[in-house]
Amino acid sequence: MNESSDIPFRLTQVAQKRLTADQLAEVRRRLEERPENADFNAVEAAIYVGRSTKTLKRAIDAGVGPARAKNPDASGLYATNRHTRYRKGDLDAWRSSLIGFAVEFKRFDDLTSDAPWIVTSEGKIWGHLWDAESVDDVLRALSEEAVVLVPLHEALREAWSNMPARRAYEAVFDDLVEHECAAIKAAGQRDELRLDIGA
Repeated sequence: MNESSDIPFRLTQVAQKRLTADQLAEVRRRLEERPENADFNAVEAAIYVGRSTKTLKRAIDAGVGPARAKNPDASGLYATNRHTRYRKGDLDAWRSSLIGFAVEFKRFDDLTSDAPWIVTSEGKIWGHLWDAESVDDVLRALSEEAVVLVPLHEALREAWSNMPARRAYEAVFDDLVEHECAAIKAAGQRDELRLDIGA
């Protein structure tokens, strides 16, 4: 029996539950090969991004999920269910934003902007919201109201439970402050030079 020939073209949740591990790997391979503008149904999208359909729906409901579209609404004789569709390119963008997130405070102004920080039940900062390992962790933190919005310098004044993360953010803060101080000093030296030469 050829297992790959037993995989339906469009997957449903019922069909997904019947897939063997090899068949699931084959489905992932096929989904990876589809073009960027290909449409996936909810089950295919969940397999492609490595999440459950429930997690995808919770992420969308919380406003942190991938972009999606629904079939046009038809009524009367031609009424159909409005199935959700996901474009592969949108799923790629969403997946990379979760997997490839690196906090990038690049300018001094970034230090003064509020950022979302996860707070543990003991009241300590764990890290930036996007440092969470999965969308489920992000959703859990949001649903438990375990997120505070404060600038980086305020977060660094608090107690932390995750010391490697704290050290990383301290280094980012120190680098940006040092860079800004050097820029201010250089501007002052330019002004002094202009005064000295009468410019």
